[in-house]
Parts: sequence; C-alpha cells; structure tokens
Amino acid sequence: MTKKQTTQSANMLFNNNHYSPLFFTTLNNGILLVCHSALNSLTNYELLSHFMQTNNYQGLVIFNIPKNTDAASLKEWPNLKGLFYQDTNEELFNRGLEAIKQGELWFPRTISDIWMRQMLDSEQKTALQTNNLTDKEIKVLNLLFSGLHSSAIADSLFISEATVRVHLHKIYKKIAVKNKQQAIRWCQDNLKNMNSRK
Repeated sequence: MTKKQTTQSANMLFNNNHYSPLFFTTLNNGILLVCHSALNSLTNYELLSHFMQTNNYQGLVIFNIPKNTDAASLKEWPNLKGLFYQDTNEELFNRGLEAIKQGELWFPRTISDIWMRQMLDSEQKTALQTNNLTDKEIKVLNLLFSGLHSSAIADSLFISEATVRVHLHKIYKKIAVKNKQQAIRWCQDNLKNMNSRK
C-alpha cells in the first residue's frame, strides 16, 4: 500500500462508527492489524501465528486496546510490532503505522515501561541466582542440561553420585526450582548468558 492508501485505511478505522474490523491488512511489508476484541475470543496465539505464517505476514499490530488491559499478556502475541489504545487519535495512529512500515516498533510508553520493569526484575533475579553458583555447580548444571543422568555426571566429574545429588540439591535451592525439569527450563533461559560470563 502507498502512504495515501495506508492513511485511507486508517481513516476507515477512525471515521466510521459502524465499521468494526477484526482483521485488517495494511502496509506493503505484510503487517496484519488485529482489533483487540478479536484476541482470545476469535483467535489464539497458535491460530494467529499459523495464519500469519501461511499468509506471509511479517508483523502484527494490535489496535483498540482498552486502557485497563493487562499489558504483560500482550507481548506474547507473535511478531508484535505495535500497539494502539482505543483513544489513540488518527494522527498518532498514522505516525505509528509509518514508523512500523520503516521497521520501527511502536508501543505506548506505559506498556514499554511495564515490560522494561519486568525484564529488569527478571534479569536481576537471574543475576542473583547465577552469582551464587560455584564453578562446580555450573559444570553440573551444564552436564544436566546436556541430558546426562546423575551417574554420568558423576563419571564425567570424577565424583560420587551422592556428591552429584548434593550439588543438585544446592543448585535447585539457589536457582529456586524444585526438580530436574524446572532446572532444565531454567538452563534454557539462563545458562547461555551464565557461561558467557565465566
């Protein structure tokens, strides 16, 4: 779409009280606009993700978001490029679409602030957890993450299987998990960063 067509499409969203689109395609680089009311009622993450892949959409923009919406839940939608509240004026909407068309992300400051605080909190917790791990515990975690069982970890580190269990017990407490599966999930999110610092 040309800039004029994009503006005309945006005008339809704002100037027609009877027009309530659920899905709307715009921009020549494959951006799908979805009305917030369609999320979770007519579609879910898997359906929307599949629809976008099948139809070659490169990004998603959600519009008509009520101010009281849980911002944390919005970031889970696939290839999210922008969000617009219900009270977004036409000029700001058009500026946002143009920015997205140029490859930028467009999120309201309140939502960006919430997401940034969540990310920083998560990073701080992870840093505290990983800073408490000894070198030996990190080796045990790496071996556990690679799929080895306690006996194989023990053989690899030339320690007894009972010592491996003691290490795992201490590790689980330090990284705040309860079992091997949770530890492996924790490793998926954190081990790469932890290994790069060592």
